[in-house]
Amino acid sequence: MPELEKTLVLVKPDGVQRGLIGKIVSRFEDAGLKVCALKMVHASYEDVDKHYALTEEWMQGVFEKAKAKYEANGEEFPYADHITYGKEIKNSLVTFLKSAPIVAMVLEGEKVVSAVRKMVGATEPASAAPGTIRGDFSHDTYALSNSQNRPLRNLIHASGTAEEAQTEIAVWFTDVELYKYEHVNDRVQYDPKWFLG
Repeated sequence: MPELEKTLVLVKPDGVQRGLIGKIVSRFEDAGLKVCALKMVHASYEDVDKHYALTEEWMQGVFEKAKAKYEANGEEFPYADHITYGKEIKNSLVTFLKSAPIVAMVLEGEKVVSAVRKMVGATEPASAAPGTIRGDFSHDTYALSNSQNRPLRNLIHASGTAEEAQTEIAVWFTDVELYKYEHVNDRVQYDPKWFLG
């Protein structure tokens, strides 16, 4: 069987404190994704700082998402550039993820990064479709979080690309914490000969 893609998921402090860990994990397992690693941690500053790498691409991405949402609502975005907004968002995310325990997990499956991103839903919970994790369990908005000078309470982080997943997994897990074991879906979903009798 070929090596399947892996991705990182973090259940953020709001998801942990609302008792949603089991519901979130079961969504992924129900979809046939394999849990390769799972732990609860009280994140250190260093881990969160490494996780949210302050790259030009990341700052531009968070800026454009938030600005587009404001403009779609006919509101003026209160930040002039992506660097100022990116730095402020990163600082608040670091504080938020350090504030209480989080649950980190590694999931494996065919095209797992895009599958998990679809299941998680839009970054802003109020814009996330029903049936997604954020759409079903949260309703926070950019406007409210910015007016309260805090990050979105959107329950969960999921890696955006396979490359990002590799980098993020290495922040939260050592190689010995990533388990290889036989899962029923290794055969039922991925073994081409399984249903040939």
